[in-house]
Amino acid sequence: MAQPHRPKFVASLTFRGFDVLPSEVESLIGVKATSLGTQGSPRRPGTTPLQRSFAQWAIEFPDSARLDEMIPAILNSIGGPDHLAKARSTVKPEFLEVDLTLRIKDSEHQEGGFIDRSTIEMLAKFGATLSFGFCARDDA
Repeated sequence: MAQPHRPKFVASLTFRGFDVLPSEVESLIGVKATSLGTQGSPRRPGTTPLQRSFAQWAIEFPDSARLDEMIPAILNSIGGPDHLAKARSTVKPEFLEVDLTLRIKDSEHQEGGFIDRSTIEMLAKFGATLSFGFCARDDA
């Protein structure tokens, strides 16, 4: 059986824990979300209900992508830092997170990367946290 396609690099931005409907956050951002979830509803049938509502946007990158390009790309794809700062002040999420999933654990060519100071300032401007997920290419 063939392995499902799992991109090597994914950047996402997630609003998590808010009092409005996730679709309202999506409408405020003005870009279709990759994934929405409502507090108290299971994410998938038969799973535990969500403790917090969320709205998430994600972008896949080619294997040749550089780490420093990923955060500006996800932010700009959904309106940019100023737009996100306004949305955050309206939605008032418990968490606003930029997450980078890097499927490099099994790479023979692991490389480092950097995040530019201006990108860190951009994240700080709208109060986002930054997380990293390092996993093997075939991890779920």
